[in-house]
Amino acid sequence: SGTATSAAPTDAATTTDTASTENFYTDQIDTSGINVTGKKIVYIAPTLDIEYWQWVEEGVKQACSEYGVSYTTLVSENSAATQAENGETAVTQAVDGVVLSPVSSDSCTTVLDACQDADIPVTIAAIGSTADNYFSFISADDYTSGYDAGVCLCDKALALGGKSIGVLALPMDRSNAQAKMKGLEKACKEKGVTIAQTIQTSTLTVSDATDECNDLLTAHPEITGIYCMYEQAGVAAVDCLETVGLTGKISVVSSDGSPDSISAIRKGTMDGIVVQEAVGQGYYAAIEAFKAMSGLKADAKVIQTPEPLVTKDNIDNADVQKILSLVYPASVGAY
Repeated sequence: SGTATSAAPTDAATTTDTASTENFYTDQIDTSGINVTGKKIVYIAPTLDIEYWQWVEEGVKQACSEYGVSYTTLVSENSAATQAENGETAVTQAVDGVVLSPVSSDSCTTVLDACQDADIPVTIAAIGSTADNYFSFISADDYTSGYDAGVCLCDKALALGGKSIGVLALPMDRSNAQAKMKGLEKACKEKGVTIAQTIQTSTLTVSDATDECNDLLTAHPEITGIYCMYEQAGVAAVDCLETVGLTGKISVVSSDGSPDSISAIRKGTMDGIVVQEAVGQGYYAAIEAFKAMSGLKADAKVIQTPEPLVTKDNIDNADVQKILSLVYPASVGAY
């Protein structure tokens, strides 16, 4: 029972220099002047088959409840064509704002253009857009995420006597995936570790990630680390290593966060996870939409959620526990 999918990306135009740019974070958002009681927004989700997007939706719901806004969720079923139809539906319904989590970074234009023509502001949550006619984008520092995960994994892999790792990756047409990979590659270069193979997923399911992990282990039995770019891959890798008796011989460092992976961190079967504020992304994307609907300026074009590396050593720190409460709802499991 895995979770999550992609993290939040950086805007495609700034992906490569994320690490060096001045970052604006969600805790700096100014909510004064928001007046949206009785208004209506739409959340366009890429899918709700994956818990990650359910949790982003939960964040949108929390913000709407807090500010007296009604909302509807339209699901794109991972189809750019369906996403375009959902954009037209939002325009037809004359909603006051749209929060969009796109199916891919280059598929946003149809929704953004249709809403722009209708003077409906759009904010983006989690997966970035190659087009920039949106109000604000709630992202995460994915370059740093990939780098921090990479440093942790390389250190573990080297300590286990190896010099190579494998990668279970998101679809690489997503700007967040590209940013994570750049960060990982930098860490590997610094540590003298090679990437033996990268396997891209198309489904984001634990079942397929398990098959991909087995393929990775068969093709490259020499690896001593696996970087999991999304939640299901991390859960699958932990289970897979247990099944073949390699727990403790190959390190797993993952991304996103769920009760399953947090449990694995506490047990020591997963060495680290760079957590992703799914609830926080939805919540703050809705807040920025409310600012647009209130005639206020965006706090920044790209706003980042913090993405700390969580390990067994720091999981009970107060700051980490606070962030975990925005990763997934307390109703789904313990932190």
